Amino acid sequence: MLVRLGSGALWDDRPTYEAAGGVSGEASEWVAAQRPLLVGADNLAWDVPGVVDDTTGTTLPGHVHLLVRAGIYIVESLNLEALAADGVREFAFVCLPLKLRGGTGSPVRPLALV
Repeated sequence: MLVRLGSGALWDDRPTYEAAGGVSGEASEWVAAQRPLLVGADNLAWDVPGVVDDTTGTTLPGHVHLLVRAGIYIVESLNLEALAADGVREFAFVCLPLKLRGGTGSPVRPLALV
């Protein structure tokens, strides 16, 4: 499941991009219940920046609901602008992480096959 928040259009303005919106803890709970293998967004950290979630007591509730509790991968800082401009809503998504022994994260090469 990929979410375009419009943050990709802010990429060249770093402070504005870093402060851009995100997905709420409540929405992340709903997403986790849908059981996708992976979620991704065009913002810096999936979650709404700087907001403490009452349910988890953290500023990254999506990471708790998705990664920790449900084992759902999160991909951040996706460039979804061209797909949105072309009206593409369905495509094959290929995500190629580095093979890192003992790693808990990796840069990836995401591809949308339209």
